[in-house]
Formats: sequence, C-alpha cells, structure tokens
Amino acid sequence: MSGNRLLVVFVAGLLAAGAVTGFAPLAAGNTAQDASPESYVIEQGTYCEPIEPLQTSQTVESFYDYRNHVTHPDTDPEDRQYSSYGTTHLQEDDTSILMLHEGTDGTSLVMVHDQLHGNSSGGIVTFDIVGLPSESEWVVQDDKYEAETNMVEWDSGDGWAYASWIWRDARTDGGAIQGGLGDEFAVTIQPGFNEASDFHENESLHDPEWHEDGEIDSWEYLSGDADDPERFELALDEPVTIRTGACDEPSVTYDRTDDGFTASVTGVSGGDPITLRPSNDSNDNGSFDWIDVTGLEEDAAFSFANGQPAGTDSPHEVASLSNLTVTSDHDDVSATVAFSVSADTLEEIGYHPEDVALYATDGTEWTESNATVVDDSGERYQFEADVDSLEALAIAPTQDATPIDEESDALPSPGVVHVAVSIATLLVLATVTRRYRGDR
Repeated sequence: MSGNRLLVVFVAGLLAAGAVTGFAPLAAGNTAQDASPESYVIEQGTYCEPIEPLQTSQTVESFYDYRNHVTHPDTDPEDRQYSSYGTTHLQEDDTSILMLHEGTDGTSLVMVHDQLHGNSSGGIVTFDIVGLPSESEWVVQDDKYEAETNMVEWDSGDGWAYASWIWRDARTDGGAIQGGLGDEFAVTIQPGFNEASDFHENESLHDPEWHEDGEIDSWEYLSGDADDPERFELALDEPVTIRTGACDEPSVTYDRTDDGFTASVTGVSGGDPITLRPSNDSNDNGSFDWIDVTGLEEDAAFSFANGQPAGTDSPHEVASLSNLTVTSDHDDVSATVAFSVSADTLEEIGYHPEDVALYATDGTEWTESNATVVDDSGERYQFEADVDSLEALAIAPTQDATPIDEESDALPSPGVVHVAVSIATLLVLATVTRRYRGDR
C-alpha cells in the first residue's frame, strides 16, 4: 500500500473512531453571524432614514488620515495641523459630520468636527456613545499626544465610549470607533455641542478659550458615495441612534448612568423580540452580552445596573460570577439572555462550562435556568439561557455542580485525549511515510 493511501485510510479510521469517542473535526465558523448586515438606519426622535456606509479600499485610519508632529515628524508643519486630511472633501465650516465607513478593516463609526484650513474659529464638542458592542474601541483619536495644549479627553468601557474635544481655528477634531460593527448593533450618540459640551466654561482646562468661542452650527450624517455622499441634517440637541435593520422595526435609544445603561424601546408592535445591550463595567469574570426581550406589546423603558439588588441573597448561597439588576415599567416579559464567562475564571473556581447556570428572580426566590454553550473562543465561553423574569439576573454554578478536584490525577476529557493522540499519531505516520519514500 502506498504512503498516500495508508494516510487516507488512517484518517478515515480516525473519523470513524471519533463517532464513538467524541472526537470530531472542528466546525466551520457561523456564517450567519459573520455575515454583514444588509441595511442600516439613522434615527433622531421620530425621524428615521435608511443609510449606507461610505465604502473605500482603505482602512479607517488611512481614510481619516490624522496628522500631527508625532505621526508625521518629517512633514512640513502646514501638512500636519492636528487634523483629518483624508476627509477634507467631506468637511464644512462649523459643521460636524458623522458616517459609517466600510473599508478593508471592516465597518467603523467616524466623526469629524469642522474644516481643515477653513474659516471657522474652533469649537468644543462632547460625545457619549452608548450601546456599542463589547469589542468596540477608539482606533482613531484626533488628538492623542502628550502636551499641555492637548486637552481632549478620551474614555471608554464595556459598551460605551466618550470624548470631549476642543480645537482652534482652521483645524478639525474627531475620531473613529471600530469592533463588532459588522454584526447587528444599535448605538446611540448623546451629543453635547457648544454650551452643552463638558468643556463649556470649564476653568480646569489648560486654556479654556482655546476654541475662541467658535461653535458648531450644523450636524450632518453622510451616506452613500464616498466622494459625494448624501447629507442628512440632524438636530444639535437630541440623541442620534445608528442601527442595523429598517425604519419599520422597533428602535432602542441608549443612555449611560452612574452604574449602567438605560434603554428606551419605541415602535413596538406585535410582540417583536427586542435586543437590548446591558453594561458590564464592574465585573471581568462574567458579562451579560445581550438580552432578547419578548412579550412587549407597547413602548417600554429598561434600566440596567451592575450588581445584585439590595436585600437579595446569592442563588443557593453560592457566590455569583456576575449580577445584573433590571428595572422596567413592564414586568410581564420573558427573555433569552446571552452571557459570557472567561475560561480562566472557570479554571480558577474549578468548574466545567456545563456547571454554569443563569438565575433569575422576581424578588422572592431565584429560579435556575439551563445554559447552553453557543460559542467557545478558547478565552471565553458564551452561553444562552431563557428566563421568565428580568428583575435580577445572576451567573453562578448550578445547584448540583461539583467542583473539579485539581489535585487528582484525572485525565482530560476523552475528546481532548483523542485529539492529542490523533495528532501525535499523524506526525509519526508522516515521518514513516517520508522514510518509506526515501527507501524506494
């Protein structure tokens, strides 16, 4: 028998053995999750408009093209004016522009204030961006360098990002956020233009008058053609939500509180499932990724706070990995909850993934819900579980979970053993095959 045929027969034998031992080849990625959303909308109050990302063959960093003395040290000072050079064809005086950019590095949320080499005096703006996917982060920061004159403040957490900008005449400010925007999302921008900015009359700044009382007069969303996009005028004093989907679907507007998020749901009809994004800033062990609420027949409001409700005990007196308190004006709802636990945490407390459960309470007692692993990245396990109450949620071991004896000589699970043995055997077989060929 030739070496190639011997290898084929051996691999076939491994696959057949896998049916008995639990070993199986790795599955391909979830194409439904990986697929890009088909449509986007922008909403402000009752206004809703379908939008399209600006598509280019660039990364968002190249598209924005931010330049300063650090990023372009050998460039003429006139060509590194602490501004965006890649979006000059889109900029306008005293105008803030907002857009989705779709490039070689995926989908990004981009914002640019004012016009480079324009006639404006400068300005101050604060954006609090809430409801972001957990992977989201600032990838372009205009400005980000060490100097007294750089007064821009940047901050972020799980599900949110913040910036307060101040800039002088004939320059821009802004940035770009990336991560998780290739899937379904709903992100709300709480704006603070001019007097509503956190920098207005802020005497703690190095130079509170840096912007020379310049103001933003217009806020626009750009859609479609990257060279000549359609422009939608937005109100300066109302939050804006950008989300996947269509205008006739329910909408969620997010805001940030001291200990979590609020979510206002509008446009509800026919009991449509509504996906909500809670906050997880207080705990790295376990996180609540999203909550699909069902049973809503009218508009509703939800408040998510990290932590356990006052006066309640942990489920069956076992320390929880993470807690979420939910306050709502609708109690008769059920939900599917997606949550994650880090592999390091499970190893530290000595439990398997199948020992993890989701608990819900209506204020009287905890009810355990079976949790199913839906994703295993190696670093974190993501679970889904159905609950009939949303007053409080807890991630904790199941009531019948038995901790792993870390000092025992127990072998890894059969699947892991067979994978290791199979790989080792394949390597040996490959060596034998090479020697066989060399002897011919």
